[in-house]
Amino acid sequence: MSPTSKSNLLKTTFNKLVQLSEEEWAAMNSHIKERTFKKGEYLCKHGQVEQYLSIIFKGTCRGFYSSKDGEEISVAFMFDHDYVSAYYSFLTQRPSLMAIQALTPVTVLSIHKTDLEELCYQYKSAERIGRLNAERIYRRKEEREISLLTLSAKERYLQLLNQNPKLLRQIPLKYIASYLGIQPESLSRIRKQLAEE
Repeated sequence: MSPTSKSNLLKTTFNKLVQLSEEEWAAMNSHIKERTFKKGEYLCKHGQVEQYLSIIFKGTCRGFYSSKDGEEISVAFMFDHDYVSAYYSFLTQRPSLMAIQALTPVTVLSIHKTDLEELCYQYKSAERIGRLNAERIYRRKEEREISLLTLSAKERYLQLLNQNPKLLRQIPLKYIASYLGIQPESLSRIRKQLAEE
């Protein structure tokens, strides 16, 4: 896609949060960097300090933790036009416990933490975009925790499909099962039950 369409995506995404002046938009756009990743590559590895806040221009990613026994626990899936970052590491500048992996070829539009801090110092709109994005990430995390505590595995699966119909086409079932907090065999049983209903 052309630079113009990428620029339009960013402008539209930011303007959903804050109406930017031309000066503010030009300043922000000048700091945006395009990065590409092959399927299987990492946007952020375990132990790496996250330096970027990004928007997925095209592609699908997952965020996951690794348990002591090496099991991967998926906690987030990100698609076209979603924000993506190991956000706790980005905020604290500590090594990330979460890894972010490209499940397909991925193109992201990124801003470096140093540049974002400079923009927040210069423009209140940039600071507001950062705050609203942090609130959105918190809401998503809270909603997932509530669903894990209050819904059955079947209900969580149906909720996830309703929110993200792309899941079955783009994400291996073992990652979906991990996200739901169940074994792949349990997910297979749930899917079989639903197909028979």
